[in-house]
Amino acid sequence: MHDSTPAPGAGHTPGRWHRIEVLPQQEAEEFARTARVTRHARREYMGTHIVSEATADAEIRQLVERFLQVGHLARGASGTVRARCPKADGKEHPYSFLLDMETRHVVGYVGPAVSWFDEIRAPLEELRRHQAEQQERREEQRRRRAAHEQRMQEQQEAAAARRAAALQPKRLQPTWPQLPVGYYGRDGNPAPEPARRRPITDEARIRRVGRLPHVVFHSDALNSSFFREVPVERRCEALQRVLDLLLRAPSKGTVVTGPDAITVTGKKVTMTLTPDCTVVRTLNPPEPGNRKDPPQYRAKNWVKARERAREQDLEP
Repeated sequence: MHDSTPAPGAGHTPGRWHRIEVLPQQEAEEFARTARVTRHARREYMGTHIVSEATADAEIRQLVERFLQVGHLARGASGTVRARCPKADGKEHPYSFLLDMETRHVVGYVGPAVSWFDEIRAPLEELRRHQAEQQERREEQRRRRAAHEQRMQEQQEAAAARRAAALQPKRLQPTWPQLPVGYYGRDGNPAPEPARRRPITDEARIRRVGRLPHVVFHSDALNSSFFREVPVERRCEALQRVLDLLLRAPSKGTVVTGPDAITVTGKKVTMTLTPDCTVVRTLNPPEPGNRKDPPQYRAKNWVKARERAREQDLEP
């Protein structure tokens, strides 16, 4: 038995529609078979096409089943779904049903005076196949568009990375032998990291303590380009000479204490030590000036004249 009253919200006409996807065949068939056609929708259909109540009910269900699968569906603000016929069934004057999908009611009907059944229509299977082909074409276009956007994004990111790399100063990789990262004693052997001590702020004490045997050298200082021509086994000796000369003679080296490091500069060389004066952290060679090659360590520049003479006398 058909219900004799309109479904809730039957008289509401949403002001804005949002397109939704069509239903699968089984769901559309199930809705058309079990939906209740309201008196309002039935009377609209009967009055438009001059058919009996039984004929109107049968034709409404057949059209609803078709439109839910291959038509144009849209949902209004109230939740009501509008099911219009596909363009093949009525492009200029479409047939349209209002459906309440939750309560399973056919709420209303709007259509031209000519009955849909008076003309020969394309089979439902043919429309489904055509619709599937259109969906596949849309999906392919979507995939191509997404792939294009992905390529454009990757190209933009690569270009941005190249620009950023071009703006950054080039860092040359060392071409001279490198000592492994760590700490080394005066004898050139690996040493443990010294325990932290109280920072030293007195310059005279820094000059004295910094030359004591317990001071170790970090690999960052020993691997400086200043020592690129010095064999790795002799770098600790070379660094010790630089340290001794800069700390021994105030006229040769200037000491500046800071919260994070002790900086010793002299003979255009910059050296940093830990605040407790137990580790030589870094050593930067003097600026190359106008010369093409950066300067490098020369033993004769870091040894007193009498010591050089003594070394020469000892040579065979």
